Amino acid sequence: MLGRLGQDTSGDYRWVDPKLMHLTLAFLGEQPEDRLPELERIGQICSASHRGGVLRLGEAGSFGGKRAPRVLWVDVSGDMATLLELQTDLASRLRTAGFALEDREYQAHITLARRRETARGGAPQGWPPTLEHVSFGLEQLTLMQSRLSPRGPTYTPLFQFPLGG
Repeated sequence: MLGRLGQDTSGDYRWVDPKLMHLTLAFLGEQPEDRLPELERIGQICSASHRGGVLRLGEAGSFGGKRAPRVLWVDVSGDMATLLELQTDLASRLRTAGFALEDREYQAHITLARRRETARGGAPQGWPPTLEHVSFGLEQLTLMQSRLSPRGPTYTPLFQFPLGG
């Protein structure tokens, strides 16, 4: 499973704690606290309009150069039409409400590790690995607060919205 991939003995990559792994649908960056009620309203409307599904871990990949990738990730497969409809609707509602989102095409993935700024070597030995294609439920939309620190990110769920109402 994903938690066993952190075999990078060089220390060039910061591996995500498996309990913190998630699928990001929209990255909002830093937001003022007074926008939280609007985000909650959008989450409620959007989640009530979409059903859940089943996703599976796909293949390992990376962002950045092949020799020294910046981000190591795994993609997902399964009920992709369901996931992409949810993501498109959410992004549209957020943009309409004035939230700035990235302008690139959405690529569903779960981040496994990020390259440290002090890294000197290449990709971890054996990268990319062969993964088990484990299934998991697409059951809720969660607004997460992310706080970065030298020890890595801390994620706090602010709102959780079950899909389908």
